[in-house]
Amino acid sequence: MISGMALIPEHVRAQLKARFDLRLSGPVHLTLYTRPGWSRLILPAGVGCATCEDARQMADLLKDAAPEKVTLDVVDTSRDPGRASADGVDDIPTIAIGASTEAGQIRFQGLPTGTEFPALIDAVERVSRAEHDLSPASLADLAKLSEPTEVMVFATPT
Repeated sequence: MISGMALIPEHVRAQLKARFDLRLSGPVHLTLYTRPGWSRLILPAGVGCATCEDARQMADLLKDAAPEKVTLDVVDTSRDPGRASADGVDDIPTIAIGASTEAGQIRFQGLPTGTEFPALIDAVERVSRAEHDLSPASLADLAKLSEPTEVMVFATPT
């Protein structure tokens, strides 16, 4: 768990900025769904969020690496529960990535650190360049879908 931007060394932040300078072309909008609370306390369900502050720092890191391309909207679900419901977000923290200010359809639930962090960076870059890297066969199969479909990818080191 990240417990402060000091744990993300300045040289890593500089590397991310240099990478984004090369790889981002279009705008990216991040939406962080959070429920503020003291991360050091064990709180009853529905009160606070143990990793939301760390997720906020991660979202700020992404925005600060390319402020001319990356925007950030923070939704406090304790103050605006209807927004999260309307956007189809049930879990917090969630970072949604989209090309505009609408709710992003690529979502990272929980705190994307460790093995999940490179996937988060890749998603930001792909959204910025409007690249999906799907094969023609996959695109043809997706075109056959007649109802909205949710695809979930689970990342774990094990």
